[in-house]
Amino acid sequence: MALHLRTAGWTRLHPAGRGRRRAAILLAAGATAFVTGAAILIASLAPMWGIGAETATMTAVQPVQELPVVESTGGLSLSGSIKSALNTVITAPPVIDRPVNGVAFQIRVPTLGYSATVLEGVDSKVLEHGPGHYPTSAWPGRPGNVGVAAHNVYWLSFNRLKAGDRVEIQSRHGLYIYEITGSKVVDPNDRTVLQSTAEHQLTLTTCYPLWAGVYATKRLIFSAREIGGVG
Repeated sequence: MALHLRTAGWTRLHPAGRGRRRAAILLAAGATAFVTGAAILIASLAPMWGIGAETATMTAVQPVQELPVVESTGGLSLSGSIKSALNTVITAPPVIDRPVNGVAFQIRVPTLGYSATVLEGVDSKVLEHGPGHYPTSAWPGRPGNVGVAAHNVYWLSFNRLKAGDRVEIQSRHGLYIYEITGSKVVDPNDRTVLQSTAEHQLTLTTCYPLWAGVYATKRLIFSAREIGGVG
């Protein structure tokens, strides 16, 4: 009888226990769902309050287009334009005042319609072809006295050259313009006309009289000063 009562009592109480357990489970599930929903809601509204703005901004940035890159020695990468500029600076030949294949520069006298190639040197072998540059004199565009000589047969028209006329020298480095300041006749052995100076000057020398050819006994000197240039 006692066993029957205990069994009957347990039978009566069991449905109520199961109900409380089910209610607890449902309550826990509801709380979990509530918390999850709240978290989702907060995450969705966070950008409105400035929360997580850095992340949102970074994801919105478009990828930057990379410049063309050329691999150089030593593992250094340079863009094509920079590498080209560096190569230009490194490989550009130094500016040196000297003739090329015996040619020094060009000379022009616009008022006379005269133009000629000036060779390097003033010996007879050079001057038989035209004017020559005194090797010990200055170079066009540099401080000093630029000396040019020629046989009088090539400069016959220079008897019309006068103060104020211009002489143009075109070298590899630029165009230099000189203005005739005067002329004089000197002894053939007078070297003072080619003396060094700190000024930019030009001196033209030839035998005189111009019409005398090899029978000339004097030397005609034209002096000029540099008045401009593009170098």
